Amino acid sequence: MNVKQEKLTNLTSKLTIEIVEEDYQAQVKKALTTYQQKANIPGFRPGKVPFGMVQKMYGKTLLLEEVNKLLSDALNKHIEDHKLEVLGQPIPLDESNDQIDFDHAKDFTFHFELAVAPEFELDLSKIKVTNYEITVSDAMVQKSVDNLLERYKEGDQPAELNQELFDKVYGKDVVKSEKDLRERIRKEGEKMYQQQVDRKFTQDAIEAVVEGTKFELPDDFLKRWLFVSNREKNLTQDQIHAEYDRYRNMLKWQLIEAKIIQSHDIKVDRNDVKEYYINHIVSQYFPIPEDEEGRKRIDQFAETMMQNQKETKQIYDMVYDQKISDVLRAELKLSNKKMDFDDYIEMLKKEHDAAQPNEEKAEKKPKKKEEKAEEPEDKKVKKPRAKKTDEHEQE
Repeated sequence: MNVKQEKLTNLTSKLTIEIVEEDYQAQVKKALTTYQQKANIPGFRPGKVPFGMVQKMYGKTLLLEEVNKLLSDALNKHIEDHKLEVLGQPIPLDESNDQIDFDHAKDFTFHFELAVAPEFELDLSKIKVTNYEITVSDAMVQKSVDNLLERYKEGDQPAELNQELFDKVYGKDVVKSEKDLRERIRKEGEKMYQQQVDRKFTQDAIEAVVEGTKFELPDDFLKRWLFVSNREKNLTQDQIHAEYDRYRNMLKWQLIEAKIIQSHDIKVDRNDVKEYYINHIVSQYFPIPEDEEGRKRIDQFAETMMQNQKETKQIYDMVYDQKISDVLRAELKLSNKKMDFDDYIEMLKKEHDAAQPNEEKAEKKPKKKEEKAEEPEDKKVKKPRAKKTDEHEQE
């Protein structure tokens, strides 16, 4: 078997794989012998079916299976041996692969095209992003105070802003005055709303980084790869073209994300995941104790939750995303802007309304969900990101 690579463009190459009879002959004969021993054909005792008959019945099928296996192994080995960071998967270069005569030929030649990830420089310090800091107005604080008074009233008797109420809400002597109460409400509100704003920051930052980082991608190859990979969905070239910008930006971010992970040596271990479970999930149901025994019980509870493999894998990814977001916040050129939460919501509403004409235009050409040029489950784009080295994946 021979594999030859020829450069087509800066990012694409032609792979020629030659398979000769001696590459597959022994395995096909072995498989046919196994079929001969197990074949149950009327008129013949088990194991006594003539080899020629078995070969005629199953030879071509077994040949195709072995050749496909050799092709797959050759492609993977070539990529691994040459440390190629491929985009998508190799695809047939032309129709010649489909025109091979398996009935008569003994030696076969296949042609594939593959694309590799581009090399590029990443300078986050030049990319501008607005970082919103949410403030809670006096009116919002007063509304929360009014809700507390309503919640803790007894019958027709209104509740009073006194130490008894403060202790009921926050615990004994945690809040000692109306001023403390209002400040506590304000800080809790800002923290809660800031979590929503942080999600927008990450989205805005990713869009800005993708837009602000210029590098070449093998667009023609990727469009062909999308078409080939989604053949079972009967996608047209027009549909591929309509979806391509979204896919291209997603792929660009994967490449940028890989560079961030590698350059900052970002890793996630079990302790990171456990802390996430404790701080973001367990804390919603139980107060986090400060004593050692209480902490052990919470740790055990988190360990139990981590036994859910599917959910824990999602948490690993979320922690990775958070660490990447922290890098973006630290290195991007931020324009900090304080904004009252009500004003922030109004801004989002205006942004949504401004985008509506485009959404309405898109709705005029409805598509079935399954017709989108999405990555098929069995042939998803091999993420060109640095491998996530975490204990969950190693187990």
